[in-house]
Amino acid sequence: WGGTRIFVSTAIVEGLRCFFIEPRNGFFDTPTVYGRYDDEVRFDFFCKAALEFLLKTGRQPDILHCHDWSTAHVAKAFWEDYQPYGLAKPNVVFTIHNMNYGQKKIAEAAYYCQKFTTVSPTYAFEVGGHPALNGQTHKFMGIRNGIDADIWSPVENKYLPMPYDADDAEEGKRRAREELRKRVNMSGWQDKAIVAVVSRLTPQKGVHLIKHAAYKALDRGCQFVILGSAPDPKVQAEFDALANELGHGQDASFVFAYDEPLSHLIYAAADVILVPSMFEPCGLTQVRVELHISGLCIAA
Repeated sequence: WGGTRIFVSTAIVEGLRCFFIEPRNGFFDTPTVYGRYDDEVRFDFFCKAALEFLLKTGRQPDILHCHDWSTAHVAKAFWEDYQPYGLAKPNVVFTIHNMNYGQKKIAEAAYYCQKFTTVSPTYAFEVGGHPALNGQTHKFMGIRNGIDADIWSPVENKYLPMPYDADDAEEGKRRAREELRKRVNMSGWQDKAIVAVVSRLTPQKGVHLIKHAAYKALDRGCQFVILGSAPDPKVQAEFDALANELGHGQDASFVFAYDEPLSHLIYAAADVILVPSMFEPCGLTQVRVELHISGLCIAA
């Protein structure tokens, strides 16, 4: 890809200086981030562009921390193409968030990195025997994932109509339910229990479990809200059909988008948060539910 121009912009994000790398070769001018035939080529290019930026600007970070298959190539490219030519200081840490994708790239990064981690000790135990990690588990460990309590706490949360703590949680959650129903066009009649799903809509999450939960929630007199989107067009089509079937009344809402403000409101408002999943490496949803003093969190 000789001759490609790469633009770098910078901004302060939550107090940290961040750099944004934008190759101008069309690789990322796409309607979806993942799921294309050229994913490996595009993300390998991005990894090398990031390393090239460090080399050309004379930066020498202590650690290069790459995540999952999409930036796994950083580990190999660093040692083969950049460390011998001036980017000499860093060591490489690799974190596996989900072993279900890009196992070839994960194996490559596990070999080249100095340490690699995953998002919980339990998940480390579950995947430690995977062939992609053969011979590398001596540098592998699980570190439990977490959330930023300053962002997700209901005590000071700009996305909620009324911040609350344990003392006034009942009123805070009532106000959140009112606001959520206005936002997603559901009825407030009888103040029915709200069952919610906030999730990426992928086969890992158990599409059949989510659909079953939607039918059962409505059948038992509850309201049902889902927030998420599917990178796979076939999965998205299934949920579009479900929304067309169930979403015409005032007791169900399907929001197919990434909407962080709405997710905060759902966690505060819901009586039941569902975590349907075929497997769950860590489980940030459960932590967020606990912080919001929500009702039940049901994992399947």
